Parts: sequence; structure tokens; C-alpha cells
Amino acid sequence: MNDLEPFSYPSTAHERRHGPKGYSNFSSFKPWLRDEFVFRCVYCLNRERWYPDGSASFSVDHLYPKTVTPERENDYTNLVYSCHRCNSLKQDRLTLDPTITPLSRHLRVDEAGNVRATTPDGAKMIDLLQLNHPTYISRRVFYKELAILYRRSHDDKQIHNLYIHAFGYPDDLPDLNSLKPPLGNSLAFNVRESHHARKMRGELNNVH
Repeated sequence: MNDLEPFSYPSTAHERRHGPKGYSNFSSFKPWLRDEFVFRCVYCLNRERWYPDGSASFSVDHLYPKTVTPERENDYTNLVYSCHRCNSLKQDRLTLDPTITPLSRHLRVDEAGNVRATTPDGAKMIDLLQLNHPTYISRRVFYKELAILYRRSHDDKQIHNLYIHAFGYPDDLPDLNSLKPPLGNSLAFNVRESHHARKMRGELNNVH
């Protein structure tokens, strides 16, 4: 992990890893989305591990709102993983779709923890989701400094433990293999590469 990686937006558009179908309530897709988006908010990049109640602070967000495309309310390809704050601020408005455009084309995080826009669409997203709220800026600075401290003193047990706690996976990884979507999973072969499955095989790294 490089020093800014915790807050580097993806350089490629997100390609779906899962394809569950048939749930009548979109919230039922949450375990799949947690794994899909690696336990982070797709908009602000905050992680489950940074919240006292973990995944309870995150929710399912519709890229295209139910008021505009009600027929896609339970369409997995229209769903992303979002923290409650970003979801609440976004409401029924449209913003950049990370499954179509790499967010790094529009947003970057500078050394001081500010999200900078490189396009007009990026500027709109920053304003809409209040990505430069002082609390968010201070959080980015803190975790960036922790990553730098770890690189300098990774042999220090206390620093190592803090780093793993901040950048590790949540303890309650969803067991996707045990879930049975009503209409199946168009990408079922990817379940064996889910984070829980990889952990069971001893293949999961300590951090992400």
C-alpha cells in the first residue's frame, strides 16, 4: 500500500464480480455489495472498519433512483455500496457512475486530504456529497499518516496492530456461498473468489 492508496479513487470502471437476481427487497443484496465493493463506500472511500458499528453504518444505494427508474429498484447492476451519509446526501439525484467511468478521471485526493475535482462532473460530486467536510478531511489525514507511520515502523507491534485494525477486513465477512438468490447468480463462479471463501482457504491478505 502506498501512502495515498487509502484515498485513491479507482483508475478503471468497476466491473461487476457478482450477479445475484430475484430478491424482492433491495436490502437483501447488501451482503453481495459488501463483498463487491470491498467493504468501502464507493463515493467517499470510507471503510467499515472506521465506524464503531461497522456495516450497520452502510447501506444499499441506487445509481439511478427508484423515482426515475422504478423497474430497476431490485436490479443488482443498479446498486452500489454506500455509507449512510453519502446515501442520505445523494438522495434521488444522479452523480458519477463508478461502473461506467473511473472515478480517478474526475477526483483526486491531495496531500492535505482534500478531494480535488479534475472535471466539472467531479466538482458536482464533491459538492453534492460534501466530500470536503472538515471531518472527512481530518479523517483522511489521520489514516494517511498512519499508513506512512506503518511504512516507517512496521516492526513496531503496536503500530502494526493499529494499521491492521484500520486497513484490515471486517470480522464478519459475508459467506456468499451460503446465500441462495431466488433467481440464481449469473456470476456464480466468482463466489469462490469472495473474501470469505479466500479467507477460509488462507489466501486473504491482512489488509486491503
